[in-house]
Order: sequence, then structure tokens, then C-alpha cells
Amino acid sequence: MRMRGRRLLPIVLSLLIIILLCISYFSNHLHESSSSSSSSEESDEFLVHLPDGESEATTVANGPQAGPLLNLTDFAYLLPSNVCRSADKELLAVLIVTSYGGHDSLRAAHRQAIPQSKLAEMGLQRIFLLAALPKRERFLTQAQLVSEQTRFGDLLQGNFIEDYRNLSYKHVMGLRWAATECERRAKFIIKLDDDIIYDVFHLRRYLESLEVSQPTLATSNTLLAGYVLDAKPPIRLRANKWFVTRQEYPHALYPAYLSGWLYITNVPTAARLVAEAERLPIFWIDDTWLTGVVRQQLGIPLKRHNDWFSPNSENLDCCVRDLKMHNFECEYSVGPNGADAKLLIEFLHNVEKCYFDECIKRPPGKSLKQTCVAAVKHPVPEHGVAQVKALKLR
Repeated sequence: MRMRGRRLLPIVLSLLIIILLCISYFSNHLHESSSSSSSSEESDEFLVHLPDGESEATTVANGPQAGPLLNLTDFAYLLPSNVCRSADKELLAVLIVTSYGGHDSLRAAHRQAIPQSKLAEMGLQRIFLLAALPKRERFLTQAQLVSEQTRFGDLLQGNFIEDYRNLSYKHVMGLRWAATECERRAKFIIKLDDDIIYDVFHLRRYLESLEVSQPTLATSNTLLAGYVLDAKPPIRLRANKWFVTRQEYPHALYPAYLSGWLYITNVPTAARLVAEAERLPIFWIDDTWLTGVVRQQLGIPLKRHNDWFSPNSENLDCCVRDLKMHNFECEYSVGPNGADAKLLIEFLHNVEKCYFDECIKRPPGKSLKQTCVAAVKHPVPEHGVAQVKALKLR
């Protein structure tokens, strides 16, 4: 019996060790799963999403520490930019283009329409504002964005997650970067969206004239110019993408604000907006908040250029057609691309001739409202408001 007990002892000890190792493994595994689950339940607003295989220390070390951004205490650049600091002369303006990481084709269209080298000749520079890719992104990786930055050097990426609800962070990030990195290096800031058509030649001429005709405004801290939207009510329809609750915004009307499609400001004004935004509760509709609510707190007036803007891309299609056929000047300088990335390329390549006075004014009776015939590009909206009307039967 003693011999059998001695033989069983090593076996029992081995089994005990295996059982203890299994308990330890499953305990750690359950702890990790619990941590991962609780982390995924947090709002994407405050999550830092890092490129695969990189630690936070590595990512932050590759770019300058940016400090807090609004209520994001751990904000840093995943991809920094030095396009202002590397400019060999004072810039007339820097273009900050709000973009989504996955919109690489749109950014390619911007670069093809007018490359950075040509912008530099005009005294301009351009950056694209990005956030960290969300987990749902399946067609683009952080490594591809790093490669894009290595090739073009025109990305500025923050470490908050890409989301409609985070547009205010991206907007403030762009204005703050321009106000700090481009201080004493750029006179003006042009903010636009990546799906917008814009006549950069017209904008350059306007900014040059502004310096001459209104030098005090050009250098003041009260320059905000673009498409003014007056007294718009918040959308209370829950099915709409821009639905706003009364808790988010309790008032019946927004203050007047500028369309985020494109607007013009300068470094002193941008610095004031950013500083005031730090003191006010954040609101997720970025152009309404920054150029409306925040601007109103500062008492900055809006300079109206609504006549520059076309509400649809069809007018810009017709502009390109008439430029090719008749050298007619386009009546509009800004508008949507109608989900056609190549329209910006065609538009800029054709309006450039007008900058060199090779175009003619549209003759009477030839305005776009009277002559433009184009296929409607706008997709059917996802949601609408039902209307019930009585029909008179014959």
C-alpha cells in the first residue's frame, strides 16, 4: 500500500498543478474579455484608436504632443503636418479640408485637380483633416494612411474616432492647428469639405482684393465669410441623420451661421473661436456650433457671400459644359460634387482660364437658371416626411 501511495503522489501533484494552471488561465481570459467588453461599450467620442501593432507611446512619439482638445484630455496627433512651417515664404492662405479617412479617392481628386506644388505657386497650401479609423472601416487601414502621408505629407489626423458626432472635434482641431502652426505664416484660412467643388482661383483673387480694399478686416479678429444661413430651426425628426434633441439644443432657432461647405477666416479669428469653444458646452453639429453659437458669444459679424454658392452639382456640370463650348464664366464658385469625384478635376481645369481673363461674361438670357439642362444626381433621401392630401376626383 505504501509503495502504491508513493507511486500515486507524483501523479496527484501533477494533476493539481495542471488544475491550478487552468484556473489561472481562464481567470485571466475572463478578465480580459470583461475589460474588452466594457471598453467597447464606451462612446467612440473619447476612444483612442491606434494603428495595428503600435503602442500609444510609439504613436504619440512620432508627432508633437497637442495637449487637450475641448474635453479630450488625451488628444494627440496620429499624423502631424508641418506644411505651414515648411513653406519657404508667407502664405496667402492655408486650406483645411474636412475629410473622412476612407475618402482616399476624393483626396486624390483634389490633388489631381490642383497639386500642392501649384497651390504653393499661388501662395496656398492644403491639408486634409482626419480622425482615427473606426473599427467598422474595412476598406482602408492606418498603414495605408501612413503611406499616403509619407507620399503627400498633407494629412492631419487626430486620435479621436471618425464619426458624425465627432465633427466638432475635427473642426476645432483644424482651426487650432492653423492658428498655432500657421501663425505669422498664413494670412487667411479657407475651411471646406472634401466633397465640395470650389474655384480656388476666384478665392485667391478675392483674398488678394480683400487685403487691398478692406485691410483692417483682413487682419482683424472678426473675419468670417461664406454662405450665411439665417435663423434655421433644429431638426426634430428622429429619423433624420441631423436629428437634435431638446436636451442637446433647447432653443427654437439656431443663431445665424456659415455653411461648413466652405468659409473664409484668418488666424486671429480662428484663435478666438477655438479659445471660446473651450469654455462652452460642445455641440456635435460643427458649423452650427462654431460659426453660430460660439461666434455669437464673441459678437463676430458674418460676411455674406451666398451668391458664390450653388445648391446643386448640376449647375456646376453646366458650367463645365459652357466653359468648354463657349468660354462662359461660371456663375458659381462653390457647390457640391454630386457624388462625382472627377467633377472637381474638370471644374478646376476649366475655370483656370477665367483667372487669366480668357473667359467672357454670360450674355443676357444665358444664365444657368435659364439654360442648364442636366440629369439630377441627388439620390433619393433615406427618410422623408409623409404628407396626406385630399385629391379631387374627376
